[in-house]
Amino acid sequence: MYKKYNGIIKYAPLFLHTIRFINNRHLTRSQLFLQNSPAPDELETVSDKLKWYRINNGLLQREVAKVIGVDRTTYSRYEDNILEAYPLDKLSKAAALFNIDISLLLDDYNTFLYSGQGKQIKGLRKSMKLTQSQLAQNMKTPLGTLKKWEQDKSIIPKKTFKKLSELLNALHNV
Repeated sequence: MYKKYNGIIKYAPLFLHTIRFINNRHLTRSQLFLQNSPAPDELETVSDKLKWYRINNGLLQREVAKVIGVDRTTYSRYEDNILEAYPLDKLSKAAALFNIDISLLLDDYNTFLYSGQGKQIKGLRKSMKLTQSQLAQNMKTPLGTLKKWEQDKSIIPKKTFKKLSELLNALHNV
């Protein structure tokens, strides 16, 4: 571009800019995950929370795995929602790496486990004024299994935890 002014030619610089817009098909899976999950408190599973914090901190799975002391394939199982109960010591190390409180990584089920499932089940049973046998019947669970849960000798399965939660909710709504 130029202009002739009093016999003098003045040139104006011309800049051409190209901007490449990125649409969803050009985003990495990590970018898509963050785009679809903007806040970790909206996520429900431990695996999604682990993934969100890892990606948000710009870390690779192998880097997190090395810090928490597991193989990369084991850590990838943590993020693939394969596990129900997660090792507390590993989650503690991950939380320290992400510089967050461990409670931000836990879902309701894992919070229940790590807050002392036996004490909570026993407290719930007593608050409902039920014997172990009565609670076991209500939950359609063998009495021996319920006793093991109350003594922290075995972990209550997630499916059964949901039944217990529903039973508690039903009791509170009455």
